[in-house]
Amino acid sequence: MRWSRRDEVPSRDRSTGWREHLATIRPDADVTEADWWERSWEPGTPPAVGFLIPRAFEAYARVLHPATDHDGNPVPWARVAAQCGTTLHPEAQWSRLAGRADAHDQHQGWPGMNPEEGVLSRPAFGALADVLARHTTTPERTLVAYWVGYGVWPMSWHSLPTVRLVREEYLFSRPLAGVERLCAEAPAVEWATDPGRQSVMTVGGGGTRPTDDELLMSFGAHAWQSPSAWWPADHVWATSNDTDLDSTLVGGRCALVDDLLADDRLEVLPWPVDGSLWSDADTVNR
Repeated sequence: MRWSRRDEVPSRDRSTGWREHLATIRPDADVTEADWWERSWEPGTPPAVGFLIPRAFEAYARVLHPATDHDGNPVPWARVAAQCGTTLHPEAQWSRLAGRADAHDQHQGWPGMNPEEGVLSRPAFGALADVLARHTTTPERTLVAYWVGYGVWPMSWHSLPTVRLVREEYLFSRPLAGVERLCAEAPAVEWATDPGRQSVMTVGGGGTRPTDDELLMSFGAHAWQSPSAWWPADHVWATSNDTDLDSTLVGGRCALVDDLLADDRLEVLPWPVDGSLWSDADTVNR
């Protein structure tokens, strides 16, 4: 999870109403809605298609999570590759592209920050949603899955049914137009219902504890978590972003992938059906 740069942060005098609204949010989809999702548990290091995302689509794309410079500005992988003298290609792995023997060693290669793993930024997610909306006949109903292990969900959810996609996930049903809001509000629920637990983990146990409203306004109002998986009721496309990955896979019709590749708000690569996202998959950048 990361913090979102939100324009619609509620004012302090609205915090009570917002708290009540957040308390109503819980996984609400029938878990059988995920039964269509094909799962393959091959040994070793299987291709991403069939493991992270179903095989049944015409074409696939890899949406790269942007890196950032030291000022927090998004930076495309192509610029990083140009600066580091490496090659951007569909199976490129960040550490090799950025000239780092260790992906988390910020003293090697690219001097900025790594792309976020498990999270597509809110601006990029909004652009992705815009494109996806044009390629479904059921925008009024989509299914949104979040990995249970993000550590931000309220204790009251722990006994609720889950689905098994790549990992164990909570499942929500939302109109496509409402998914961006869900991504901002679902990880804020615990700040509304059990702020004490989150405050111990986030702000520590020493000193003067902020009030519940201060915690909600300071942390909950800026929460953001993009889906681990997402698909419409007509199953014409699907997205998948594992918590350890710095890109989001999209499967769908060729026209969808073409639209994604053409959208200059996103950095997108065509994805081969047999392509791998494992750390040793990049055989171009050594």
